[in-house]
Amino acid sequence: MSDKTDVMIAAARTCLGTPFHHQGRAPGVGLDCIGLVIVALKAAGLSVNDRTDYGRRPDGKSLIAALEAHGAAKVEPVQAGDILVFRYDRQPQHVALATGAETMIHSFAPAGRVVETSLGAYWKRRLTAAYRFSFND
Repeated sequence: MSDKTDVMIAAARTCLGTPFHHQGRAPGVGLDCIGLVIVALKAAGLSVNDRTDYGRRPDGKSLIAALEAHGAAKVEPVQAGDILVFRYDRQPQHVALATGAETMIHSFAPAGRVVETSLGAYWKRRLTAAYRFSFND
């Protein structure tokens, strides 16, 4: 695990308990799933072109295009620091940060807040891909 990965995970963990808020970008106040990932990436020094013009069910193609445009590459197997992409309504619409091969942190509307959970059967069925950023440590 790289220093940047450690920084990303630590930044995300400082957001645990932050209320879910659609298009939220304020740790401790309100975050959505993308907002949490942006907090982690910015903490690791990545410049992120953010947008908040998406609906409650974002276009999956735009989500994948944004990850790739920022330099993320699709990878397997899942490792700590990977951005996990999950499908709903047959397309990618939710993201999380892997904190290990079997755990993740995400801002999840049904939970109402940022949580760290297992990557159990429910999530594995919906996992469409993992993306990794290469940092020059």
